[in-house]
Amino acid sequence: MSEGTMKVVNTVKLLAGITDNEQDDVILALEEMTRNQLSMMVDETSVPPPLEAVVLPVTLARFNRLGNEGMQSYSQEGESITYPASDFDEYTNVIERYNSEKNSEKKRGKIVFFTEDKVGDDNAVQ
Repeated sequence: MSEGTMKVVNTVKLLAGITDNEQDDVILALEEMTRNQLSMMVDETSVPPPLEAVVLPVTLARFNRLGNEGMQSYSQEGESITYPASDFDEYTNVIERYNSEKNSEKKRGKIVFFTEDKVGDDNAVQ
């Protein structure tokens, strides 16, 4: 397990008040799903460094939502919880800014200079 993955697992456990390792596999699966979805959203093979900060809070939100997946709201004994349509809604601006910057870099041109080797170079292999 990478250091980043262990940091996410340990932080989710700390914030959720978990002191054992029984939920580690669940948290790891949620983190992997989060990373995969975020990577697809920005058309990358892995989460780019500028978006790493999104992984932990989305993984924590998904952990806290376990059992209520697919619901838009939940209500019980006077307590009411409303969920966003996507766990990434809060980070839409950050993700869109990353995509915009990435796309603007692709549009920039480059100048490439080619040089010719010297003809008759004395060090050339015969």
